[in-house]
Amino acid sequence: MKKQVFKMFVWAVVVLGSAVSLGSCNSSTLGTGQQAAGGAPYELIAVVEKPQWEGIVGDTLREIFASPVDYVNQYEPRMDLMRVMASAFEGFIKVHRNVLFVSVGPDKQLGISATKDQYADGQLIIYVTAPNNEAMASYLSENKEVFLTGFEDAERERAIKLNRKHKEGVMVDKIQKMFGFTIDLPRGYTSRGTSGDSLLVTSFEYPVATQGIAIYSYPYSGKSDFELENLIRQRDNFVKNIPGPSKGSYMKTVDVYTPEVKYKRINGRFWAEMRGFWDLQGDFMGGPLLSWSTLDTENNKVVCIDCYVFSPKHGQRDLLRGLEHLIYSVEFPKPEAAAEEKK
Repeated sequence: MKKQVFKMFVWAVVVLGSAVSLGSCNSSTLGTGQQAAGGAPYELIAVVEKPQWEGIVGDTLREIFASPVDYVNQYEPRMDLMRVMASAFEGFIKVHRNVLFVSVGPDKQLGISATKDQYADGQLIIYVTAPNNEAMASYLSENKEVFLTGFEDAERERAIKLNRKHKEGVMVDKIQKMFGFTIDLPRGYTSRGTSGDSLLVTSFEYPVATQGIAIYSYPYSGKSDFELENLIRQRDNFVKNIPGPSKGSYMKTVDVYTPEVKYKRINGRFWAEMRGFWDLQGDFMGGPLLSWSTLDTENNKVVCIDCYVFSPKHGQRDLLRGLEHLIYSVEFPKPEAAAEEKK
């Protein structure tokens, strides 16, 4: 019950921008018009004093935020954790995007509070207090996923706002014309080709990395379309049309590590979320994939937004999450019923 209350509290601060507090701490929000929060995406400043940082509390923090991201090709932490003492919380550090204050003392009760935009626009600060190190470490550990999700959701909200402000108009219009929905695709995505009226490929090309999206649709035949086996089959049927650099090479889903499917509602719409890995048949390229499938009841079609990353020399976490954020901006012309039952 405590964990559920805490989860709702963090959601209210991140999504609604509310100043909410629990326990003995107070929180406040200063409003708008400030400078933008600094720091790189998924960086977290932990304000922790030396005795706590070098003991069980610091060990717990490192364990939590260094937990690995799932479905990337190499180890990457959920958050990039950095620590400062309270006396150093000033200047550019004070306006960092993600801040976690950890305060321990015999005069403190176990509790949390949070503020949004306190010192900078887009900033999230979570305060945690406890009477001793053991209570603090236990509380942090018990709420591990809630802390992680709170900061990750804040990053998503920042990305959504930025994408909405800087949309790639040409590709957005092309996607809407072909598939009937809008998506806040940021500037920099260019067309990589189409196949009839059922497949469109677009990508953002970096010097040493790629964020790719293949959007495709096919007739809906029943609830089994959203089962893992059929999602993989349809994916391979479409992405084989994405050629590799070598003659005859093409994309396919890796079957050595079986993909995973989960079912979610985002903005009221049912989605099947499939995560796994891709590689090229006939070549040596690959990376993580994230594929979203939903039912377009107006046209009785399954619509898939298939995202893939290629980044052999640098991290994949931020590239993959950047693609994941896009699904939250998808809008179909009218509210639609979707497949209700999960498999």
